[in-house]
Formats: sequence, structure tokens, C-alpha cells
Amino acid sequence: MILAIVISAVVVALCSAIHYVTLKQVSDAIASGPANARGRHLSLTIGAITVAHVIEALIYTFAFVWAVQGLQIGDLKPSSPDAPDPTLMDYFYFSLVNFTTLGRGDLNPDGHLRFITGIEAFHGFLTITASGSFMLQVMGGKAPLSDEG
Repeated sequence: MILAIVISAVVVALCSAIHYVTLKQVSDAIASGPANARGRHLSLTIGAITVAHVIEALIYTFAFVWAVQGLQIGDLKPSSPDAPDPTLMDYFYFSLVNFTTLGRGDLNPDGHLRFITGIEAFHGFLTITASGSFMLQVMGGKAPLSDEG
């Protein structure tokens, strides 16, 4: 269980840093751009947030693969007993579904992987909520994290 906690803490710290840096760079770009370009600002915001979330889910994907195949502290099992073993794409799909808290249930974590899964869902919910708040501020004409905005 200690390994799952450490992996989760490292991944949360890394993904939170990526998320903050992304939002800060977008905010600074908005602050230094023309004030009447709200459409471009919103497009930049949505694009950057989407890329950041996909990268963060990919980091969780590699954490899952390492936890299962390297550390053997859990498993990711298809819900159908005759399904093949999960591929890297299955892990990525699982991570995206989990990060967005969609929770499809076609792949099930086992062992200590369940802890990392719960942390990813919680962390995904937090970052998606923060992204939504950031985007609403951008839509209101602000550069939320910029010293100038």
C-alpha cells in the first residue's frame, strides 16, 4: 500500500505542476494579447486545457502500467472473462475514463491499483473543476493567473 501512496503522491504533484504551468502560460498569453480577442483567448484556453488533461491522463496511464507490470501491486482486468489482457491503449482509455470520473466499468482495477484509481478520479475532478473556473474567467475577459489580469 505504501508504494501505491507514493506513486499517487508523485503523479498528483507532477500533474498538478503541469496543470498550473499550462494555466499560467495561457493566462500570461491572454494578458499580453489584445483585450478584444476573447474568441482567440477562449480557443487558446480550451486547446491548452485539453492538451494538459490528456498529458495528465497519459502520466497516470504509465503509472498504472508500471504499478501492474513492474511493481505487481495490482491488476487491471477486463470485466469479460474471455477478453484479452489489456494493451497500452486499454490502460490509456481506462485512465481517461477514470480521470474524467466517467467510470464505464469495462476495466476493473484490483489490489493496490484501486487506490491509485481513486486518487486519479479525485485529482481529475479537481483539475477539471479548476479548468472550468479558469475558462469562465477567461470568458469574462480576465487573465486569471497573470499579474496583469
